[in-house]
Amino acid sequence: MKKLLIWDFDGVIADSEYLHVRVWDEILKSEKQIELNPAEKQKLFYGVSDKTCRERVENYIPGLNLDDNFMAKIYEREFEFCTNLVEPIPGVEQVMANNNFEHCIATGATKEQHAWKMTQFQWIKKYISEQDFFTVDMVKQGKPAPDLFLLASNTKGYTQKNCIVVGDSVNDFKAATAAGMDCIAFIGATGNNTKTYEAECKKYGVFGVCNNMNDLNILLDKWCKIR
Repeated sequence: MKKLLIWDFDGVIADSEYLHVRVWDEILKSEKQIELNPAEKQKLFYGVSDKTCRERVENYIPGLNLDDNFMAKIYEREFEFCTNLVEPIPGVEQVMANNNFEHCIATGATKEQHAWKMTQFQWIKKYISEQDFFTVDMVKQGKPAPDLFLLASNTKGYTQKNCIVVGDSVNDFKAATAAGMDCIAFIGATGNNTKTYEAECKKYGVFGVCNNMNDLNILLDKWCKIR
């Protein structure tokens, strides 16, 4: 019986998470004259939707209001980056061809934002149909709440024990745990591939940590054998 592999998109399929952080960093500097250090950017921007970034920054900096005009600039720059600069993680196609699994995507992006990114990733539809793309605007709460992963598993008809999440952020790990699913931490994207981040990932009880798609396939096969 096949298992369900639930992919995050940014930082796992696409080397795009660093671009998301770069957009927020640049627009905050240009529009609000706010500069954040690397630890603050990691805390505020990695692995969450723009809506959550907005809430986090407003809560982090008292009195700051990121209005719709500010957010429009975020979306404009993201569209520019997503349609021109995003590239796939090397070797991701070989994992999507792993026939031990059905595959779906559960992303913190909205349907509109995900559509931007897919302009460079139409090849994915060879492995994952569009109806198996689950976006943050389809649920009440985004990651680290389990809603998105549970929507994916319930829609596809899999119990949680037969699902595994591949994500790159702490919020993916928390959401998977809350959903009762195992998770593999992928740290091969730009900005994530460090010993410090590897150690951080292991604190969340992930099934394994890897920084390339060949090792991801090995971990997935190992997981299948014990399930």
